Amino acid sequence: MLATRFLPALTLALASGSSAGGTFTDLATPGAQLTGLSHNGRVASLYGVDTGWRWAKDVGVTTIDGLEEAGSLNSWGQALAGGITDGDGNQVAALANSNSDLVGGPLVIGAWPGGIAGSGFLSRAYGVSDSGVAVGLARDDAGRYFAFRWSDTEGMTKLPVNRPQRSSRANGISADGHVIVGWNDQDNGSRTGVIWKDGKAMDLVDADGVPVGEATAVSRNGRVVVGERMFDIATFTMQAWRWTEETGVQPLGCLPSSFGCDATSARAVSDDGNVIVGDSMSGGTYVATAWTPDGGMQHLADYFAANDVAVPTGWNLQSGSGISADGRTIGGWGAGPTAFTSFVADLRGPAPAEAIVEARGTVFWNDLPEGPFAGLPEGTQVTMTFRATTADAVEIEPGRHTGYPIVLDSFRLEADGAGDTLVATPAGPLLRIANDYPLSDGIHIFETPTATPGQAMEFELFGKGSGPLAGALFDSDDLDRINRTFGPEFFEKAAWSVTQGGGEFGMYMMIDSVDIHDDAAPADDTIFSDGFDARP
Repeated sequence: MLATRFLPALTLALASGSSAGGTFTDLATPGAQLTGLSHNGRVASLYGVDTGWRWAKDVGVTTIDGLEEAGSLNSWGQALAGGITDGDGNQVAALANSNSDLVGGPLVIGAWPGGIAGSGFLSRAYGVSDSGVAVGLARDDAGRYFAFRWSDTEGMTKLPVNRPQRSSRANGISADGHVIVGWNDQDNGSRTGVIWKDGKAMDLVDADGVPVGEATAVSRNGRVVVGERMFDIATFTMQAWRWTEETGVQPLGCLPSSFGCDATSARAVSDDGNVIVGDSMSGGTYVATAWTPDGGMQHLADYFAANDVAVPTGWNLQSGSGISADGRTIGGWGAGPTAFTSFVADLRGPAPAEAIVEARGTVFWNDLPEGPFAGLPEGTQVTMTFRATTADAVEIEPGRHTGYPIVLDSFRLEADGAGDTLVATPAGPLLRIANDYPLSDGIHIFETPTATPGQAMEFELFGKGSGPLAGALFDSDDLDRINRTFGPEFFEKAAWSVTQGGGEFGMYMMIDSVDIHDDAAPADDTIFSDGFDARP
């Protein structure tokens, strides 16, 4: 069986530098390039030619045997997109979760039927959505390279392009899977950026109708696309660019240097499109860059310094290649003090001290003989709200399973005007979050007495253990900044009950949705209609 291994020397990430404003972490992954960050910046994918690596903030670096050339990952760090070598020695597209060792190895997407291998290549996945849709590059039965879309229900399909006789590739996909970005060659061989929205291809051009180069990344909400090789006649350079439906393609500028004005490329973008990271070729070497509306194009190291993050001595940042949804965690690669390696910089200040949890559902069975909920009929709407503290968290298994104390004064279970609260026990109550084990990802409040004598409440949900939504609840067991609403499509098992008499009687409830957000989260955050969260 293929196994997920810990690298003994890399199990703990090395905090190379810190300040009041944030931290700079050396991932200590010699030869590996960071290719993507999860929604909150807690999980990263790393490219290695022979190995796919996964970094988690509280776990460190692991390598997933069999996965090669990890391209990126979805919002919540599951899954990683890449390839695997098949029985004939050819690379074919694959996806891997952190539980690949438990399910027999990475999920093999495979090749196009009758595809003709070139230099040992048949297909590779470059990106994956939160719903498990993968995109990438494959060779067809004529040996042509083409952009593909894959799902577990439809298999691999060709993405339509305006020049089907020329090569194309899909580089990335939005969280909900509706927007895909990449390129399609022109007849002269140059790459033109393409956006596929709900399967329809649109070539990208500048204000004069001139095609712009490759689309390299899309924001998780699908609203902002970035890329490279937009020609600017004023500076005679190829520049990074940003696209939105409202503005079209906009150049992001070049990087001033002793050589004049260096070409730039965009590699990753925040959800609001206001922080874009990438690189520039300067004097024959790469230099990491950042772009903001106020600061324009600048050195990434300068952007870090302006945000109170010090780059440790001996580091030469060469590319910004991953970014969190809020733009406050940035990953990339460069020359470290002793080797070429990758980094993650967290620009955030202190984490919020509390999170708010809200659950909604309906009664589907009730035979409680007494108490405030006795007699409530099936279909009655039920809500549960409480605060959980993060400062006093109990790391049951650090980085994978943590318990957060529930603020009892804030807890309220209500149904049709009736209500009840939990009471303290030596064990809590605790809100337990388990992550990084997709087979048992979940939220748990184990049986806890209520204010009504003889009754107790229990709340549990387990995320999907396999399939496209495996591990799709949240990107770590850190409660702060989850900021998400999710519904039954993510649940493999859910249990919510108030019982009496050791379980002889009870009110059992169906869980409709669960919302977790920081106390300081904006009140007007947007939730997509399909349940995917657009919040930073």
